[in-house]
Amino acid sequence: MRIFLLVMFAGLMHATRSFAPQAGVAGSGAAGTAVAGGYLLLSALFAGSLFESLRLPRLTGYLVTGILAGPQVLGLVSRPMVENLGIFNGVAIALIALTAGAELGLREMRPLMKGIFWVIVVAVFGVMIILPAAVYFCRGLLPFFEGLTTLQAVAVAAVLGVTMTAQSPAVVIALRSEMQAEGPVSRTVLGVVVLSDLVVIVVFALVSSLTKTLFGGSADALQTAGRLAWEILGSAGAGLLAGLALAVYLKYVKGSAALFVLAVAFIVAEVGQRIDFDPLIVACTAGALVRNATSLGHRLLEEIEGSSLAVYVVFFAVTGAGIHLDALRMVGIPAAIFVLVRGMSFYALNWAAGAKARAPLPVRKYAGFGLMPQAGLALALALMFSRTFPNLGAGAAALVLGGVAINEMVAPILYRFALVKSGEAGAAGAGLKSELPGPAILPVEGEA
Repeated sequence: MRIFLLVMFAGLMHATRSFAPQAGVAGSGAAGTAVAGGYLLLSALFAGSLFESLRLPRLTGYLVTGILAGPQVLGLVSRPMVENLGIFNGVAIALIALTAGAELGLREMRPLMKGIFWVIVVAVFGVMIILPAAVYFCRGLLPFFEGLTTLQAVAVAAVLGVTMTAQSPAVVIALRSEMQAEGPVSRTVLGVVVLSDLVVIVVFALVSSLTKTLFGGSADALQTAGRLAWEILGSAGAGLLAGLALAVYLKYVKGSAALFVLAVAFIVAEVGQRIDFDPLIVACTAGALVRNATSLGHRLLEEIEGSSLAVYVVFFAVTGAGIHLDALRMVGIPAAIFVLVRGMSFYALNWAAGAKARAPLPVRKYAGFGLMPQAGLALALALMFSRTFPNLGAGAAALVLGGVAINEMVAPILYRFALVKSGEAGAAGAGLKSELPGPAILPVEGEA
C-alpha cells in the first residue's frame, strides 16, 4: 500500500506540473513551492515508514525521496523549487540545535566530559591532519591541483581536509530521536558533534585566511579575529537572549508553546543569517540555557517534538533533492576514497581516544560511527571555499559535495547500527536511565 501511495503521489505531482494552467505551479512561483513542499512531506513520510519496516533509518527514506523526486532523477521537483524550499533548512537547523542544547544537561554530561574532550582532541583534530594528507597524496586525481606550487597544494589540501572533517548534528539528533536512544554512546556523540562544529568553523577560518595569502590575497589577522568573535561570541550572546525569551514564555504562558518555539527557530535562522550569526550556536546556547538554568528543559524538548516533525521531514527531503549527483560523476573515485579514509580514521581514533579517557567499552566501539554523518556545515564551507578561491572552487566544491552525497546515504545506516548494537536504541522510550559511571573507575579493556 505504501509503495502504491508513493507511485500515486508521484503521478499526481507530475500531472500537476504538466497540466497546471499557471506557470507558477509548474515552475518556481509560490504555488509551485507550496505544491512541492506538500508532495515531499507526504511522500517522504510514507517512504520513511517503508524504510523503517526494512530496518533502515527513516531519514534515509526522506533523503531517497528527495533524490528520486529531485531535478537530477525524476524532475518532479525542479531546482528553483528546491531553492525556494531552502527556508526549511535554516528553521530545521535551528530546531535541531535547540534540541541539542536542551539535551546537553551539564549534570548528566559531566561524567562523559573527559571522553568528549579526548575524542575532540584525538579524533577530530586527528582527522584534520589525516584528510589533508590524503588529499595531498591523491592530488593527481584532482584536476584543480594542476599548476599549483607545492606550498599552495599543501594549503589547499589543508582547507579541504578541514572542510571534510565537519560532522552533522542534524543527522545525529534525528536518529537519536527516531531510535529513542539514551546512554553514554548517544550522549558522547551528541556532545562531540556539537562542540566539534565550533572547532571546525574556527580552524577553517584560520586555514583559509592563511591560504588566501599564498594566492596573492591579503589576510588581516585582526579582521579574521573580529569576524570569529562576532560569529561565535555574538551568536552566543544572542542565544542567551533567545533562551531567556523561551524560558519566560514557557514559565508564564500556559498551554502549548510549539508555535512560539517554531517562531523563535524561524527568527534565529532568518535574522541570524542576515547579520552573520551562526544559527547553530545561537539555538544551541538557547537550549542549553533553558536546560541548565531552569527546570523547563524537558518541557522545551516536548514542545520542539510537537512542532518539528513536518519541518524535519521536508528538510531531509529537500537535502536529498539538492544532492549533486553530477558531482559524483565528476569526482566519484577520489570522493569515495576520502569518505573511506574519513570513516576509518574517525572509528580508529575514537577507539584510541576512548581508551585514553577510560570511556565505557560501548563508547569506544560505537561512538565513532556517530562521527561519520555529514551535511550542512560541510556544504556551507564548500560554498565559502568556492567564493574565496573562484579559480579552484568549482572542482573543490564538487569533491566535497560528492563526499557529502555518499556520507548522507551510508553514515545514517551505520550510526543506526551502532545505536542498536550498543543497546541504547529504545532506552529512552522504555523510560530507562543509562548509568553514566565516572571514568576514573572504568578499567581499560584488558585491565583487571
